[in-house]
Amino acid sequence: MKIGVRLFLSSATFGVAIAIAYWFSAHEITGTLLLGIMGLALSFAACYILVAEREARLVGDRPSATHAESAGERVGVFTVRSKWPFGLAIAVALLLIGAVFNAPLAIGAFVVVLTLIGMLIRESR
Repeated sequence: MKIGVRLFLSSATFGVAIAIAYWFSAHEITGTLLLGIMGLALSFAACYILVAEREARLVGDRPSATHAESAGERVGVFTVRSKWPFGLAIAVALLLIGAVFNAPLAIGAFVVVLTLIGMLIRESR
């Protein structure tokens, strides 16, 4: 868990730093927004790991772990027949299209994205 959190947080920091550098070098809102969204998404993944998998004791977190010890490890709960990821993908696509072309579409899609994320989390419990 520690390695995953470090990976996502360092990548999120990189995304935000690149977004800031891109804004000051290009003064272009779309690329800056997409890089910022990348940073926020990676931060969300790190927070999800911290909250949802708090009690996870993964073999990879131990420095002395071997590959053979992690074989067959239960990593988490995955909903196989869920309809929410498909809707979430469409909503994120609309959010990105709205960010480029139409602000009201982006705002509406953002609300739908948050709702679908909540539904996905509720289903996985």
